[in-house]
Amino acid sequence: MPPPINHPSLRPYPVKVHNYLPRPTPDNPNQDPNRPLQVYEHLTTFSSLDSNPQNALVFIGGLGDGPHTIPYVRRLAEHLATTEGGKKWGVFEARLTSAFTGFGHSSLKQDAKELGDLVRYLRSEVVGSKGKVVLMGHSTGCQDCLEYGTKYGPEWEEEERVDGFVLQGPVSDREAVTVSEDMEEVRKSLAVAREMVAQERGEEVIRREEMPKGWRAIPVTAGRWCSLVDIGGDDDYFSSDLPDSTLQQIWGKLSKPVLILPSGKDEWVPAKIDVPALMKRWMSFCAPGIASPLSGFIPGANHRVDNEEGKVWLNETVGKFLEEVDARE
Repeated sequence: MPPPINHPSLRPYPVKVHNYLPRPTPDNPNQDPNRPLQVYEHLTTFSSLDSNPQNALVFIGGLGDGPHTIPYVRRLAEHLATTEGGKKWGVFEARLTSAFTGFGHSSLKQDAKELGDLVRYLRSEVVGSKGKVVLMGHSTGCQDCLEYGTKYGPEWEEEERVDGFVLQGPVSDREAVTVSEDMEEVRKSLAVAREMVAQERGEEVIRREEMPKGWRAIPVTAGRWCSLVDIGGDDDYFSSDLPDSTLQQIWGKLSKPVLILPSGKDEWVPAKIDVPALMKRWMSFCAPGIASPLSGFIPGANHRVDNEEGKVWLNETVGKFLEEVDARE
């Protein structure tokens, strides 16, 4: 049932759209600034009421998401605008190559590079070199955050550094697929994907009829499917069966504070998984002062935090975390 026309989610919502160029790359070191912008175009929507923020909170959605697909982001921006510490933060939503249906032929590595371009832009044009930048991921956006903070962190130049991470709804795609799909279909599709990758055809889309039924509407490459559902795939950051050595390589590499916020009633987490114990394991591998003590379960929330209690709790907790980040040297 669609919401009534006066529903709060349908109120006019002013945003500012920023177009920005990616940094030069080794294969294209002389990007022409006069070349039509759409050749390089990335979009990020500015949703804070403050048009000149001191700091930036960059929101990254999950598989199939893009700007404005997760409703609580708007509420978060409005909440921050009403608090003294929150007014320093502008909220941005990143439109990456992987947005909407693009995730099927993209990768975390590509996301991280594009986020680096965005952070560089924010530091040069919006918040300046002294501003703080925090990445906030929802669902697979959490994988993007850890990809950015672990594998590529040492490579970033000063303009691409970030000051913290928020992980909302971190779940394993490999385990989530067991909730909705026939596992025999998943196994068969993974075998096909592995064979394609072995044949150096990882960038080719898997035939529709060879994918699980719930995944046939969106083209997915063999490489991305292996990343999502294979053990040790590039996206395999949050599975409950990861060994300690892998967790050390993930959480132990974070050098900036991280706020971990699983949803209390996340429908994409198999019932057999002890999420409190899993979260405790994650935090145990973080260096001292990295895992925020504000971390906790969003009360009564599903994956997207559709409940009112969850939204209020999320807004207040993220706001407190951002104040702490802003106060850090």
